Amino acid sequence: MEDTTSSPSRSVSRRALVKGAAWSVPVIAVAAATPLAAASTATNVGNFALNGTCGVLGLLGPGFTLTAGAAPLPTGTIINITGSGIANIGVFSVTGGTATVNVLSPASRQITLTAPLAAGATIDFRTTLSISVAFTLSATTTLPTGFVAGSGAKQTGGVSSTLVLCSAS
Repeated sequence: MEDTTSSPSRSVSRRALVKGAAWSVPVIAVAAATPLAAASTATNVGNFALNGTCGVLGLLGPGFTLTAGAAPLPTGTIINITGSGIANIGVFSVTGGTATVNVLSPASRQITLTAPLAAGATIDFRTTLSISVAFTLSATTTLPTGFVAGSGAKQTGGVSSTLVLCSAS
C-alpha cells in the first residue's frame, strides 16, 4: 500500500524575502557597531588646571603649577613650555611630584610626569629666570593615549614679564 498524502509545496514570495532582509539590516548594523563603541572609551582625568605663576622676587622663580582634578593625572602627561623675548628660559626645577625635564632648545622644555599626580595634588615647575627680565612663557599639557581631560580642564598657562610687572594666567 502506498501513502498518497502529500504536503503542499511552500514557497516564499519575493516580497516576504525583501521585507525580512530589510528588517535584518538595522539589527546587524547595531550589533556590529556595539563592540566598536565599547572599545573606544578613554579614562577621563577630570578638570585639572595648568596655571602660570610669577613667583616671588628673590625667592621663587616664575613658572607653572599643575593641579590634578578629581582624578589623578597619569604618568606620561607632558607639559611643553616655550619662551620668547629671551635667549634662554633657564633651568626648571620640579617640586611636589616626580617628573623629568628635557631641554629641547634654549627656548623650550618638555616636562613629563614619571609618576601619577594624585587627585587634588599640585606640582610646581619653576625656572631660574628673574621677573626683572622681559620674557613670555607659554605652557600646554598633553595627556597620554587613552586619557581625556574634563570639559572644564585648563590645559594651557602663561607668564609674561615686562621688566617691572609680571602677569600670569
